[in-house]
Amino acid sequence: LAKTRAECHASREMWLVGAVVLSLVFESGRSELAFSASFGEDSTLDGFVKSEDGRYSGQVVSVDDGGLKLVGANQHYGLAAPVEFATQGGSLVFQYDVTLTEGLTCGGAYVKLLEKTDSLEAASFDDKTPYVIMFGPDKCGATDKVHFIVRQQNPVSGEWLEHHLKGGPKAKSDKKAHMYTAIVRPNDALEILIDGESAFSGSLQYSLEPPLTPPTEIDDPDDVKPSDWVDEAKINDPDAKKPDDWDEDAPRKIPDESAVKPAAWEDDEPETIPDPEAARPNDWDDEEDGIWEPPLVANPKCEAAGCGVWERPMVDNPDFKGKWKPPKIENPDYKGEWAPRKIPNTHYFEAKNPAKSLPSIGAVAIEIWTTNGGIVYDNFALGDSPDDAKVFASDFYAKKAAEEEAKKKKKLEKDAKKLEKKLERGDFTAKLQLALNQAVDLAKEQPTAAAVTILGLMAAIFAFLFGAFRIKPPAPAADDDDDAARATTQQQDSAAAPDQQAADADGGDDDDDDPKPPRDD
Repeated sequence: LAKTRAECHASREMWLVGAVVLSLVFESGRSELAFSASFGEDSTLDGFVKSEDGRYSGQVVSVDDGGLKLVGANQHYGLAAPVEFATQGGSLVFQYDVTLTEGLTCGGAYVKLLEKTDSLEAASFDDKTPYVIMFGPDKCGATDKVHFIVRQQNPVSGEWLEHHLKGGPKAKSDKKAHMYTAIVRPNDALEILIDGESAFSGSLQYSLEPPLTPPTEIDDPDDVKPSDWVDEAKINDPDAKKPDDWDEDAPRKIPDESAVKPAAWEDDEPETIPDPEAARPNDWDDEEDGIWEPPLVANPKCEAAGCGVWERPMVDNPDFKGKWKPPKIENPDYKGEWAPRKIPNTHYFEAKNPAKSLPSIGAVAIEIWTTNGGIVYDNFALGDSPDDAKVFASDFYAKKAAEEEAKKKKKLEKDAKKLEKKLERGDFTAKLQLALNQAVDLAKEQPTAAAVTILGLMAAIFAFLFGAFRIKPPAPAADDDDDAARATTQQQDSAAAPDQQAADADGGDDDDDDPKPPRDD
């Protein structure tokens, strides 16, 4: 029994050790990034190799402005960094940041994750090299979006198709750095982040066009619409006739007969005159520069009403009807919209767990055409952990936060200068704004004291409003008789003043001797 217990105890210890080792291998082995690249001041391509294919002839790439910079405009670019990555049933996370130092008029700033094959060579790949995913911003004409394209082979037909994201986010085409992140999870969930914020959520199964799983039925390519099929729902009324009084030649606009030429109109004045304040430049040479003429400016005599030949303004013609057309009526022969019949799709298959079926990735490639130069890539990361990718880009987010803080500080300084100017003018609203700003700052440090300050501020605002809008009754107008009466009254008051003072000295009148009730307060 003791031996059995000892063996069990030893086996348990070995199992625990094995479990710990297995856990460590799983966590460390699957949490590290499979590929990462940041570009500092060492002026190296950090694993990227420029393709020697003739398509990219003349491409100039440098490490500048804090990243991998595509220098020239109107150029095809092709460079790739070899990697080895397979989802193995886990997530796929890919991110990078890009700065469009010259904007983006027409071109891409995306990245391709090339499929791992025996023939893949970073130094010789081209635009036809198979990829697994293409991801990133693209803008040209009506196109303005963040691409997410999955390339998949139909196992039945052997055909390769590109499946594009539907309703994806718009590209950021300003000149600031932006971080693009694509996350594909084992349950086929798809998420796209821009600068760490979610910009799209969907799935590989339902967010791509065409869908990864083809339809079970398709249109019959051999079905043809019958020659006698009528698919016009409405037709011109064959019995309708143009009215006899219908004038197709009547103009849409006619002169306004009620208009009258303004009295100040100057018929003989030009609309522009030579600038009377213009002076011939001292260095003007008639032989080299030609005869100098002052620039033309608006004629001030035309400002009142106008100059030149006066014409009546045009107004809508009440008799205008335009070209006559017969009204539409229901078509009695209408059969409805024709569509080819459906037949079973012989190339149908069900794409099960497409996230787990993604091919292995053999290279991270920049393969674009752009009319704008100065595209700067940085902070590439490929792995299976969104957290690891975010930690890797911590410097980017710290820089982004610092830029936002600097922007806010600059705005506050600008607002403070405006407020200072208002205070110098004695603007009451500026004083209120200053007090409110101080109350907000106080609230962050001392909430209780801030509440008292805000109550006082509200009381001041109410007092100002009621005082500003209080209406005082007008004083009655005084005539001569009122002035005389007012003067007589003042003389009588002055004469009675000494007697009143004496009475006050003697103790006042009889009413003052009466006892008064005590005050409640």
